[in-house]
Amino acid sequence: MKAVVTEIGVRALDEKEPMIILFGESATEGLKEYSVIQKFQENQSLELKKGDLLKIDEQEYTIDYVGPFANDNLNSIAHVTLVFADVPKEDAIVNGLYLTPSVFPTIKVGSTIEYISFGV
Repeated sequence: MKAVVTEIGVRALDEKEPMIILFGESATEGLKEYSVIQKFQENQSLELKKGDLLKIDEQEYTIDYVGPFANDNLNSIAHVTLVFADVPKEDAIVNGLYLTPSVFPTIKVGSTIEYISFGV
């Protein structure tokens, strides 16, 4: 399933904080300041699992961990946190997708985010 970045908040991208908070277009103005806003091109349910892929433009990532709330929030309000770091032993972000490689992407308005589930 693909989404297109429609807006990037002024405080959304900081390479010192290796994460990107994604929301759908219904995000409040307060959330938008810290978020990247995505619009899905189709309306189907996603069920991401460890080993699935996420692509931001041409940069491909493997999903190492899916937080327990990530799929529900992604499907209901297009919200998930992309984390470009190792999965911690404790206190992993409950709405997080932990990705490898730990390379912070170049993301801009018009970038595509592709969620690739192998459905296994």
